[in-house]
Amino acid sequence: MDEKITSENLKKLLSSKLELLRKNSAQTIEAAADSLDIDLSEYYRILKGRRLPQLPTLLRINQKYGISMDWWFSELDDMEDKPQGTGKITGIRQKAIELELLSTFHKLDVNLQKTVLETLKTFTKQINQVN
Repeated sequence: MDEKITSENLKKLLSSKLELLRKNSAQTIEAAADSLDIDLSEYYRILKGRRLPQLPTLLRINQKYGISMDWWFSELDDMEDKPQGTGKITGIRQKAIELELLSTFHKLDVNLQKTVLETLKTFTKQINQVN
């Protein structure tokens, strides 16, 4: 592994994932902290990468968002398996991209959603013809 796992690395990793969960749930920081029964200042420090969450806090977050403990740390495995900067999208990063795309898609009005779906179907057919 090129990069050591440090407390700072973990804080950044967990805070970015927590922010992704919060944004995809379309909650304010206050509402997210309240729904998790976490003190707002504590939630904010975790969210901003200033503090690592305690295990009971992670478990509450997992339960609320339906994720496993592996989700938080699978990127660390990817760091060990692949050299940095290969241009490949890691599993967790891929999941984050998919969640962001899905969240954006659901914000579109129904007619635009239909247009996007038809465009994707056409695009998929063209790719399958080339392959």
